Amino acid sequence: MSPPISVRALGPRIGAEVLQLDLSGRLSAQTLEALEAALVRHEALVLHVPELSPDQHLAIARHFGEPEVHTFYPNLGKGHEQITVIDSKLGDRADMWHHDESFLPSPPVVTMTHARILPPLGGDTCWISMTSAYDALSARMKQYLDGLSAWHDMNAPMTAALQHGVVTHERYVEVVAQNRRHLHPLVRVHPVTGRRTLYLSPTYVTHIDGLAPAESRAILDYLFGHCMQVEYLFKHRWTVGDMVVWDNRSVIHNAILDYAPHQRRMHRASVFARQHQGGATPQHEESACATTI
Repeated sequence: MSPPISVRALGPRIGAEVLQLDLSGRLSAQTLEALEAALVRHEALVLHVPELSPDQHLAIARHFGEPEVHTFYPNLGKGHEQITVIDSKLGDRADMWHHDESFLPSPPVVTMTHARILPPLGGDTCWISMTSAYDALSARMKQYLDGLSAWHDMNAPMTAALQHGVVTHERYVEVVAQNRRHLHPLVRVHPVTGRRTLYLSPTYVTHIDGLAPAESRAILDYLFGHCMQVEYLFKHRWTVGDMVVWDNRSVIHNAILDYAPHQRRMHRASVFARQHQGGATPQHEESACATTI
C-alpha cells in the first residue's frame, strides 16, 4: 500500500511540506497518523490546502488532542467554536518570539493556522527549533541548566503593548488581574521523541527561579541570543490556503509585522493534550498581541 502523504523536508533541522494530501473525502486514520509522524520529525509542517473545510481543520486538530475555545478572540461560530479568527483588521498581532500560551500550567501541544486573506507582500512567519538549539549548547551549559525553571508571565508582553499604545490601560489592568503566570523547567523532554528541548521565549519569560536577578538576566540573554541563530530557523512565505502545523512543545514562532495597511486573516486551532478529556473544554484568553501567526 502506498503512503497516504508525501513529505519533503524544507530545512535540515526544521520544516517540511506535504506534497499530496487528499481532501476529497474524510481524512483517514492512516493519513492523520502520517501527518503526526511528519510533524514529530520536522516540528513544523506546511500543508497546501486551499480547499480545507472547517470540519477538516477540526478533524486534524482533534487527532492531536482537545481543540481550545478562546474566550477573547472571535471564532467561526456554532459548530466551529474551536477555530479562532485572527485578523489584523481587528488589531491582532504577534510580532515577537513565543510559545503559544506558555504562561498556562499546561500550554497547547500543537497549533495549526490556515491562511485565508494575505497581504500582497510580507506577513511571513518564522519558527525556531528549540530542540536543535538545545542540542548545540555546550555540555557545561546543559549541566548548568539541568533542574532550573523559569517564570512565564502573560503580563510581560502586556506591559510592552501598553508602552507602545497597542492596548488600553483598562485592558492592561484587566489582564494583569488574571495573574496568568506559571513556572516551567528551562529544559523539557519531548513526550514523544524523548529529545530535550529549551522551553523559553523573550516574550513571556521574566526570570529564572532561584537565581539572583543579574545572573538570571545574563543566562537568559545568552540563551535568547543562542536560539536566534539562523541555522535553527524556518521561514514560511504564505500562499492563500496554506496551513502550517507546528509543535508548540519544541518550537517558538514570530509573525513578521511588515504588511500594514493591508489585511491578514488566519483561522487558527490550538490543541491541548488529552489529559483534559472527560471535563469541560478549557477556555483560555491570551493577550490581543500574543497569538496571531
